[in-house]
Amino acid sequence: MIRDNVRPNAVARAVERSGALAATIGIPLLLAALPLPVVLSACDRWPRIGRGGATPDGLADRTRRWLARGRGPWTSSCLTRSLVLYAMLRQHGFRPRLHVGVAGTERRFDAHAWITIGGQPLEQPASVADSYRSLMVHGG
Repeated sequence: MIRDNVRPNAVARAVERSGALAATIGIPLLLAALPLPVVLSACDRWPRIGRGGATPDGLADRTRRWLARGRGPWTSSCLTRSLVLYAMLRQHGFRPRLHVGVAGTERRFDAHAWITIGGQPLEQPASVADSYRSLMVHGG
């Protein structure tokens, strides 16, 4: 029961932030302990709360800021950030796609993960897909 002095928007915001915090902590822990397909399955089943006022760019900014602090049992790699952002976007009813690609040669290569919404990368240059050979695309 909501008390009269607690606004429904404050409760909705607390629920949304709790889900985001759970993703920020839980998904990196899952990634450290489980294979990527299992982690993706968990992200796909992340509880939905509806869009509210969240935007993809706002959620990307929050993910970057929260994981940049470097606290916790994880490193803030592009894969970790992308998986957390993927779950948070799904939580808000968006349909993100997770991309993993490689660039370079067999002897020296670079791997990268990023998120797109409607074919547009979030917090990445528009040319990111041209810079990496696609290994995997998930979601959408």
